[in-house]
Amino acid sequence: MGNSKIKQLNIGDMIADVPIIQGGMAVGISMSGLASAVSNQGGIGVIASAGAGMFEADFFTENIKANIRGLKKEIRKARKLSKGLLGVNILVALGHFSEIVETAISENVDIIFAGAGLPLDLPKYLSCKSTTKLVPIVSSARAAKIICMKWIKRFNYLPDAIVVEGPLAGGHLGFSI
Repeated sequence: MGNSKIKQLNIGDMIADVPIIQGGMAVGISMSGLASAVSNQGGIGVIASAGAGMFEADFFTENIKANIRGLKKEIRKARKLSKGLLGVNILVALGHFSEIVETAISENVDIIFAGAGLPLDLPKYLSCKSTTKLVPIVSSARAAKIICMKWIKRFNYLPDAIVVEGPLAGGHLGFSI
């Protein structure tokens, strides 16, 4: 019989003892509680940025500010509750994508997962002191190739990992079976 131990997941110098990345389910599902629980079990806990400010009083009047403030609170709360790796799921299609990326990096999240569009300029937000890993979410080899080519040409940077989601990924479109 072979080794029954589950292999770790390495993303650069970051190691998840359990090779599980929690999905970034938005609007109140993937928040600090779930993300810290997954992180504490050795996986990668993920906070969804879409709707992160839904509990802020000004969510409907100052949506961008509320989401940024809410995301900061959720990241900080998850850090207090967990010992492991934490990521943020950011939709490229959001009108305030850049502000959310800057917030996640300034809060020193371990990993940014970026999907719902091609995050062609994501590396530009990193500084030389940033330790955040960048992981695009794609649904095809063509999309992964485009991102890699653009990132290497413009930023001399390749993705730290790539998430490939298929047609069974929470209703998202992907490759055909």
